[in-house]
Amino acid sequence: NIVLPLGNGFNLPEKPQKTLLVGGGVGVAPLLYLGKKLKENGSEVVFLLGARSASDLMQIACFEEFGKVLITTEDGSEGERGFVTQHSVWQNNFDKIFSCGPTPMMKAVAKLAQEKEIDCEVSLENTMACGLGACLCCVTDTKEGHKCVCTDGPVFNIKELKW
Repeated sequence: NIVLPLGNGFNLPEKPQKTLLVGGGVGVAPLLYLGKKLKENGSEVVFLLGARSASDLMQIACFEEFGKVLITTEDGSEGERGFVTQHSVWQNNFDKIFSCGPTPMMKAVAKLAQEKEIDCEVSLENTMACGLGACLCCVTDTKEGHKCVCTDGPVFNIKELKW
């Protein structure tokens, strides 16, 4: 049996915006569909994808269908060398940032978003066992108390999180 849908996704803007979608590792995958939906609503989409090396990057052409693709790799084998938070794209202004990937990366992206006063949503990747909020293994600490990532998230605005 399958129980669907679970949790809450990214909030699409009501009007077109200049958006930055930041992903790392397996967190890159959900950004493809989000980029498609953002492009459909007329938003300008910029993907910033991070990986350890060029060999870890996949399906870049798919992302290019929906927006500009920028890359960082830790070893410098593709795109700019370093982490996504060190990319030169941060010199630009954006209306909204969406991020998915390793928690340390998302925390660093959230910090940059706060400094630049840009609205930002992150998709947490906590371990989720039951998907119904019963087991409490996915709980995250928010300004409103503990919330289950599987039912209250996985997407949260960074203003809600105690980061």
